[in-house]
Formats: sequence, structure tokens, C-alpha cells
Amino acid sequence: MAYQNYQLTNGAKIYLVPQENAKSVTVLMMYPVGSRYEQGNLAGVSHYIEHLMFKGTKKRPNTLTLTREIDRLGAEYNAFTSKEYTGYYIKSDSQYLNISLDILSDMLFNSLFDAKEMQKEKNVIVEEIRMYKDNPLMNIENVFENLMYVGKLGRNIAGTEKHVLNYERKAVLNYRNKYYQPNNIIVVVAGKVDEKTKKLVNKYFGKRKNQSRVSQAFTPAKFGAVSRERRILVEHKQTDQAQMMLGWPGFKYDHRSNTAMAVLNTILGGSMSSRLFIQIREKRGLAYLVRSGVQNFRDTGYSYIRVGLEVQNINKALLVIKQEIDKIKKQGVTKKELADAKTHIRGALTLSLEDSSVQASWYSSQALFMKKIETPEEKLKKLEKVTNAEIKVLFNKIFKWQQMRVAVIGDVKKEEVKF
Repeated sequence: MAYQNYQLTNGAKIYLVPQENAKSVTVLMMYPVGSRYEQGNLAGVSHYIEHLMFKGTKKRPNTLTLTREIDRLGAEYNAFTSKEYTGYYIKSDSQYLNISLDILSDMLFNSLFDAKEMQKEKNVIVEEIRMYKDNPLMNIENVFENLMYVGKLGRNIAGTEKHVLNYERKAVLNYRNKYYQPNNIIVVVAGKVDEKTKKLVNKYFGKRKNQSRVSQAFTPAKFGAVSRERRILVEHKQTDQAQMMLGWPGFKYDHRSNTAMAVLNTILGGSMSSRLFIQIREKRGLAYLVRSGVQNFRDTGYSYIRVGLEVQNINKALLVIKQEIDKIKKQGVTKKELADAKTHIRGALTLSLEDSSVQASWYSSQALFMKKIETPEEKLKKLEKVTNAEIKVLFNKIFKWQQMRVAVIGDVKKEEVKF
């Protein structure tokens, strides 16, 4: 069965994604708001609000009451905040869909935002910020994006300790009310979807009235400086292993070259048989973690390579990376590499889409960022059309050495990194 999408009378966008023989159902609520929408002293407030949604409602007055009701179902549930969206989900046995919709709608529309709980949660988030800072594997992306972008896209999603501790309740509620309107929500129900699902969705999400129209405006992305000395950022930290992340300006979410970029990264560093994995880890033993990928936003993006290694091997790895990229720039990739990358992506996507939560994530991302919904099948048809010539053009377009940013966390000095 094909997916269905429609709008409720209050403007809420609904996507129903039935899966044949599924016994689970995932309900995913997405708001197109994240840290790049925050102003002034409210840096990190989108993430703070996400936390507060689990602190109790009028019907379920505290965290224990709320979470125990979900836990007793054996359900998976969580929430997440990015620079451009905030999401909440419950994945459960399909017979509990009614309860999942009830709980999620209750959280999003009726959370108490109790002043004492809000104050306590500030300390929780401060500890979360510290946890990331103490873990280079988790923090390297923050350091890298701070180098790649100037302004809001370069900021930590959680804000700073100072920002968090100084939030005022009224300002937080104003921000919540500004973006958490029914006409700004995307509701995806994936898995065992039947004729009753529409009625349930309308029951829990159709009656809520809008207080205002929501602005989708955001500050355009701006890349950092391209002078050599400002394209490297080293966060000195006493560690046994350094984390290094290299990156280049790339494409926005709905760019036509993103399918080819997926193939490119599979060949470059997307699997255990990829070029960088073989050359850096298997042949030379320079690192354990080696991978490449992309990050897309509404109006920009970047390509990256990540490596975890000893400080003394940083420059050796950089040289190998440069050599491999230059080879592909000149020669392209082999027919076998191209064919294998396509079957790898197809196979991995097919396996992942057996999970109702992955289906929900797929359609919510499409609804958030694409002008037109692209089904997995349509994506795979595009995949088959990617050519070696296209890969070669992209390598030359993206991987320009005078544009490369280098972020490192480890016991190393900036001047010691040769790039």
C-alpha cells in the first residue's frame, strides 16, 4: 500500500505509512524548529523544551507517571533536537496506538512547564553539555561545525552552560508557543496502519486550535573564512586518541546531486571495503574509526571524513586521504566499485525499512525538507542512474583542498597538523 498524506482542518500535516505484515507502529511528531531558529539569549532553548515535554502534564502530572505509562507497554520512546527540527516518538505494539497518540498529544499540547521542574532540568542539561565536551568522539562534530559555519549553524545545539542557566520561564514559554502550533506539526504513523488510524489521529490532533501562523524564516547559512590559518581548529585535550574531522562545503537537503553523493561516500569511506577504510585501517593500521559522509541543511551542507587515531598518525592519515581523493579526481572509480556501492545502498536501505521507526523517519524528513515526497522506491531508481562520470565531476567539485576545514580534539598543537 502507498503512503497517504493530508492536512487536518487546523493545518497539521499527517502521513500514514502502512507496512505489510507489520505488528508494530511508530508515531513520530516533528516540528521544523531547532537551534538555528533561536535568538539572542535563547541559544539551546529548542533542546531545553524537548526535555521539558517529559516533565508532566495536567493528566500525567510528573515524569514517573508519564514514563511508567509508556514503559508498561514495552515501547521504545525518545525525543531529539537538531539544528532544524525537533522530534518526539513512541514505537509500540500496534494495539497500543491509541495510548501512544494520547500520550504524545498530551505532552506536546498540555505539558505543565512547572517552574521548579524547569529549574531542575537546567542542571541536567548542563551535565549533558559537559558529558559531550568530555567525550571527543561525541564532541568533534560540534567543534567541526563551529569551524565550518559562522553564526547559528556553528553553535552547539544545546547552547552553553551560561545560556541554559539564565533562561527565563516567560521567554521559554513564548518560544514554545511561537513554534509549537498545530499548523507547524508533522505527524507520521508508520507500521500497522488501518482504517481506524485516521480517526485516532484526528481525535488527538485535529481539535487543537492555532494561536498564530508560524514563521519559517531563519538566518541564511554562512561559511567560515577560507584563509589557511582559519580553516583549522584544534581543541587541546589530554587524550590517548585524537579525533579528527575534515570537511568541505556541500549541498542542501533537496539538491539533485545527493543521490550521487551517497554513492560517492559509500566508495570513499562508507563501508569496511571502502577506499579509506582499506588504505588507512587495513593496509597501514593508522586508525580504528574511519568513515566519510554528508550533512545536509535547508540551504547548505557539507561533506566530511572522520578518523580516530594517535596524534603521531594525523599527518600520515591526511596524506593518505589526499592521495585517495586525488586518484578518484583523475581516474574516477571502477565499474565494480560503482556497482557494489549501489547494491550496498539498496541492501542497507531495504533492511532498515523493515523497521517502522525508520519508515517514519524517512517520510518525516521528506515532509520537512523536500518540495515533493520521494518514496524509497523512487530514490532507488535515481540510484541506478548514477554514473562514473558523475562521481568524478562531484569529486572535483566538492573536494577542493583550498576549501578543506580540519577540526581536531587531542593532545596536539595547531602548527603540528600539516594540511
